[in-house]
Amino acid sequence: MNCQTVNFYSDGNRLAGYLYKPADWQEGDPVRPAILVIAGYSGNTQADCTHMMIELCKEGWFVLGFDYQGFGNSEGKRNRHRALEQAQNCYDAISYLQGISGVDSTRIGLFGTSFGGANGVWVTAHDDRVKVLVTSVGVMNGQTWMQSIRRPWEWLEFKKLVEEDAKRRVQTGEPKIVFHGDIMLRDPDSARQREMHKEKGHVFQSEERDLESAEATMRYRPEWVVNQISPRPVLFIYAEFDNLVPPSQQIGCYEKCGEPKKLVKLPASGHYDSYEFRNPVTCQITYKETIDWFKQYI
Repeated sequence: MNCQTVNFYSDGNRLAGYLYKPADWQEGDPVRPAILVIAGYSGNTQADCTHMMIELCKEGWFVLGFDYQGFGNSEGKRNRHRALEQAQNCYDAISYLQGISGVDSTRIGLFGTSFGGANGVWVTAHDDRVKVLVTSVGVMNGQTWMQSIRRPWEWLEFKKLVEEDAKRRVQTGEPKIVFHGDIMLRDPDSARQREMHKEKGHVFQSEERDLESAEATMRYRPEWVVNQISPRPVLFIYAEFDNLVPPSQQIGCYEKCGEPKKLVKLPASGHYDSYEFRNPVTCQITYKETIDWFKQYI
């Protein structure tokens, strides 16, 4: 296989993409399926998704990952996280995939991890070009997620802070910038994951976000649209001991989804154990289930 850096445009921004082409494919060969791989809340495709992109490409599929607008090597306003903007980036990434020589534009799958799993549900529900979906440890209701990672009084204080900021912001036009960890609280597992990224030399962007990012996330509820995906197949993967995104998020969304569908548990695992360098054993379950699902349906 080979990986090349590519670019495409979305929402007026030039986005950085990472295209993996199968090693045995040559110009003029029959077209093949393609998989779009989308990253989580950090927006760091290279850190979070490279391992999965490589494994999928080994199966002979074209694979594309990219940095959301405002993240990584992509253009766009920094210090903001807007799921609907990221969804538009995904729609445009699919259009880009369809134009790649060798890609069967009628057989496109999508894999999303963590908040990318949320975007995966949203995008698939709204774009029937996606023929099969795998969502791993995904956020399925932004508000209940934000609430679940806080103690009751912290949630009330945070919710009031977001509401008051919205009233001020619409009057002044000035965003309130906060520490990223004040929006997505980091449990001990997340802190360990961050250190592992640093040890591997992965570079993250600014640790700041505008507070409107929290408001936008709280209004993002993919579980409300998951029932629009059927009869296209969806695989849900959850970690048994996930402290960052409770398994109830994925299980509840699975129950609302139509057939065909499948629910897979990563036993005795935390949120990040589906990532290769955290837990190679558990990650193999994610690989096998994901690859088998795509093979069956794409």
